[in-house]
Amino acid sequence: MLAIAELLAGLGLLFIGLKLLSGHLQQAMGRRVRAILKAATRSRLIGLACGTLAGAIVQSSNAVTLIAGNLVRGGILTTRDAIPVVAGANIGTSALVFIASVDLKVAVLYLVAMVGIAYQFRLDRTAERREWIGVLLGLALLFLGLSFIKLAPQDVPRETMAALLNGVTPLVGILIGFAAATLTQSASTATILCVAAIGTGAIDLSDAFFIVLGANFGSGIATLISAGNLQGTGKQLCFAHIFVKLVGCLVVYLAWLVADLAGYEPAARIVALGQNGPSFVISVVFLLLQVTGAAATTLFCGTTEALARRFSPPSQEDNVSKPHFIDDQAMVDPPSALELAASETDRLIGNLPELLPDLDQRAADNAAHRALHWRGAHAVGEATGHFLVELIDRHLSREDLDLALLLQDRQRLLLSLQDTLKEFADVTDGYEAPPPLLFNLAEALRTLVLELAEARNGPQSEIELLLELTTDRSTVLDRIRRTLASGAIGTGEDARKLLVAVSLFERAVWLLHRLAGTLRDTANAANRT
Repeated sequence: MLAIAELLAGLGLLFIGLKLLSGHLQQAMGRRVRAILKAATRSRLIGLACGTLAGAIVQSSNAVTLIAGNLVRGGILTTRDAIPVVAGANIGTSALVFIASVDLKVAVLYLVAMVGIAYQFRLDRTAERREWIGVLLGLALLFLGLSFIKLAPQDVPRETMAALLNGVTPLVGILIGFAAATLTQSASTATILCVAAIGTGAIDLSDAFFIVLGANFGSGIATLISAGNLQGTGKQLCFAHIFVKLVGCLVVYLAWLVADLAGYEPAARIVALGQNGPSFVISVVFLLLQVTGAAATTLFCGTTEALARRFSPPSQEDNVSKPHFIDDQAMVDPPSALELAASETDRLIGNLPELLPDLDQRAADNAAHRALHWRGAHAVGEATGHFLVELIDRHLSREDLDLALLLQDRQRLLLSLQDTLKEFADVTDGYEAPPPLLFNLAEALRTLVLELAEARNGPQSEIELLLELTTDRSTVLDRIRRTLASGAIGTGEDARKLLVAVSLFERAVWLLHRLAGTLRDTANAANRT
């Protein structure tokens, strides 16, 4: 029982450590990673190097693939530009596997001590320090988890261990690795587990070879799962990622088969090679899988792109997901860049009515079309947010900084409003014939959204009217909630849905009021100048 407890505790600490490490690294270096990836347009080699650096920083090829996919959807990168980036990201993730292959028991103790001291003396007051302390904590927990995993088999008799692992054939090893990588969504995590298992003597290098082979391909499938509803060009990189993994597996496995057929006995040789450092050898195997796959897909970038396009052809979502105004090259002239960001945000405000159903024209309404517009608008909104963050970092003048912060506030409110309208529309779509209360709320909300879309370019009086229409209505809405709670309007599930709709309506009205306030502030600033 102690062995099982140590193993489970080790796995838990390992997964927590990886989560903390990857999450805090992305927060600490996310903007720099985006800047690195944008440099990938210069050449394939630079793209490969940028991807390797990004993968080493983030320690997740899946995360780099999804970031690059968003850049492709936003028109910043093309699919061909991004393929070497995805290929390089896989190489970069090898760094953590090599670190895990080293025995760092003493380092773990010092890391835990450093993190504890940092928290005790409140060295985490700034956001940047907090993220880096989180990185150290993740690394410490990761290595602590590995230590527990290595200790667990020591309490199990060798005869029992041998009986358990007697059936690990190459095919079973591949399936184990595939399942582990698909569940953890990381080939490096499965490989690190192999490193720990080798250290305990639970498996030998020949078993680990096939487990890592399966894990490598499994992580490619995991990227496709992570992509969710992503379609078109954004999903093409997920398939490119699978090709990188598949090619790496095929090349290395074919080399193994050729060596076996030639009488070199690769299984015996790899075991002999790893007598002094088995963990290091499996780390080299993992690196070879990434390098061979990355080199092949980068060299035949055109073929990879054509295959990715065949599996995920461009869709209508690609068109609505691309910004119409913002462009990174415009950042050299901050005033012009701010005008472009304002135009992009105004365009998104003008498109808000498309996110809500028109219940008066229910027959012509298309929920799938609305969902597509929401995904596209959300992607453009996030791209505009990144654009403004990078612009603010360029040491703007006082006037430009004030406008940039105002636009950033508007952009954040807009993203929240998009999500709220989408959730409200989903509640409405759940009814074949909406009850009168929901119908009235939907029509009132649509009227207010239309008013906002018109007020953004209208006279000051329209903005003031919208501000008046969206003032606090909590008293009326609370009365409706009490009526619903008493069962006077609807019962059971219907009452619950209506309560959700009322809450979403209230939040949407509040966001509309805040957005109208930013429009008034912009108009006032323009009048002063």
